[in-house]
Formats: sequence, C-alpha cells, structure tokens
Amino acid sequence: MLGAVYFVLKEGADSAKVIADVEDQLTKIKNERGLFGRLKWEKVPTEAGRYLEGYKEFLKSFLETDGVYFKCLVLDTHKYRLANAKRWAGDALVGYQKFYCVFLADGLMKRYPNYFYEIVVDGFGGVSYGEFEYMVTGRYVKRAKPQAAMDYCEVKPGDEQNSNLLQLADLLVGLVGFVWNGGMRRESKRAAIRQELVKWIESDLNIEVGKKTTYSKQKFNIWVFEAT
Repeated sequence: MLGAVYFVLKEGADSAKVIADVEDQLTKIKNERGLFGRLKWEKVPTEAGRYLEGYKEFLKSFLETDGVYFKCLVLDTHKYRLANAKRWAGDALVGYQKFYCVFLADGLMKRYPNYFYEIVVDGFGGVSYGEFEYMVTGRYVKRAKPQAAMDYCEVKPGDEQNSNLLQLADLLVGLVGFVWNGGMRRESKRAAIRQELVKWIESDLNIEVGKKTTYSKQKFNIWVFEAT
C-alpha cells in the first residue's frame, strides 16, 4: 500500500497557512482526547472509550475538511515484486521507490497537471531525496507532458513523529491495508474495533474500501495497480 494525503487549493491560496491550520486542528483534537505521541493504525485502541473516540474525531476532521484528499495505491507484490531481480537487481528498496514514483507522478501529478508540487515523504534510509525528485519529475513530464517550467516539484523528508498529516496518511493507508489483507474476516476484539472504523468510513463516504474506486472519486480514492 502506498498512500498520500494531499491538498488541492484555489489559485492564490496561502498553502503554508492552510496546511498549518489543518495541523493545528489535528493537534487540538489529540490534546483534547489525551492522544499524545504518534497516531498509527497499529496503535488503534482495542476497546471503546475516550481514545478510540479521539481516533475517530481525528479521522472525522479529514472527512469534513474541504480541499484535503486521500489516495492509495494497492499493489499486488506477488505479481509485481519489489525485489525484482531482472528490473532492479533484487533490491526491494529500489522497487519501492520505483512504485512510489509511479504513484506520485501518474496517480497524483498527472491528474492535476501544470501545478508545482511540494511532496513531503516520511523519512526512510538509503535514498537521496534529490535523486528521487529527479525520478518523479522525469516520469511526470513523460506521462503528463505539462507546460514547460523550471521546476515541477520538490521532494523533501518529513518526520511522522511531528506531522499530523503524515500520521493521518499512516492511519488511512493502514485502514485500506487492513481490508485488502483480510481484516474484515478476522474474529477478535482487536479486529472488531478496526472493522467498526472501516464501516464508519465506508458509510460516510459511500464507498467499499475493499474495492477500487472510480478515477473520478476524489475524497478517498483507491487505485489498484495494473501494468500497462
């Protein structure tokens, strides 16, 4: 699963302020609910109560905020192996970067061409962000053929520990992964709580998380990768 929370803003909008306001709102929710530290799918509470309601309120803020969207790429790694020996000498990290590049360039940037993209990714080792930016730019230009510009995007590392938006992305990617990896069929107290969250999201958005969405579905989009 590769996913991103992203913003589509009106021309002239102060992007830094919009993002800061969303971060502040999410911080306020966490503080009011006593949710200190990182929110992660793996840390979703196992029983009803204040903390679970905090997680739901955190997700609800995303659902109710205009201009903020989520997209997830579902990749069958049995069919498309990250450690592909022929394509990238069996290096899974290289494979991960290649598919991440496809996700960003084809899944997001091509959809909204002729904009400048500031891309913040959760930090991971063994990668040059400048080189990754070059890869994303090259694929985007090739696939979208945008208007000529000096720069098309900037890729920089983020810190999930201090970024509510990265934590939100982790929660949503985890939720999709839970469903696509059989979570709705599990029988345990922990799974039941997560199933409740999934059904709540599905009801609010009128989607089925276990199925790919249409291309036009914007707020919560699930793209199932198939090579072309």
